[in-house]
Amino acid sequence: MRTTEGRLAARCRYLRVTLGSRPEVGLVNRCEHMVREGMECVGPFLDDHETDCGLWERKDGGPGEA
Repeated sequence: MRTTEGRLAARCRYLRVTLGSRPEVGLVNRCEHMVREGMECVGPFLDDHETDCGLWERKDGGPGEA
């Protein structure tokens, strides 16, 4: 199993989690990088799988961040 030190989508600075346009949609993972602005994030969102997104950058600071 990989640790959270990897390139996880959830740790990407461009990920924005928001509510969908309809209540039944629930949470939506949006990419805020200028190339993919507003498109769905490519993920994956599994704790032990890294994303191969070429736009991935680690989030700055925050709880638990070095």
